[in-house]
Amino acid sequence: MPLLTAQDLESKIAIVGKTAGELQSAIQECAVQAVGYSIEHGDIRFGQKLFDVLPSGVRRQSLVAFLEKHGNFAWSTQDKKFAHYKTKEVFDQALLMETSWASATKETIVSEYDLEDMFTKFMKRVDSAFKQHDSKGVAIKNSAMYDYLVEARERYNQELYASNEEGALKAA
Repeated sequence: MPLLTAQDLESKIAIVGKTAGELQSAIQECAVQAVGYSIEHGDIRFGQKLFDVLPSGVRRQSLVAFLEKHGNFAWSTQDKKFAHYKTKEVFDQALLMETSWASATKETIVSEYDLEDMFTKFMKRVDSAFKQHDSKGVAIKNSAMYDYLVEARERYNQELYASNEEGALKAA
């Protein structure tokens, strides 16, 4: 394909901009309507169809977040599709038209924290800081705390190992 003239390239870029804006508006309208159908009729098929037709370059996860936040949708990561999940009973079309689907972000729902995992990640960061201290001379404040943390981790692991061994002996 030969290089376009500057004028032709300007024209193509203008067309892309116009088309992109029209696409965003069309997606907004369809997403709001899909939310309405999920609330008023319990029908989530339009949200699923909209998701299915979006090309991969479009913010599909934002659409998922928008539909879940404002409608009766729940995204199944396992099935890669929506399920009906009734949480909303009121549909405010005017308000939703003012709420951009493209800026929606998925809410993180935490059902449990694993302190051992969090502590292990934290200690890896601390170990990395000590490596930088050794190799690059980066200062470390309150470094004596490291010894207490290592000791606490070792004591925890010893007690955990002892209780697991004790449980295994009782089971045998």
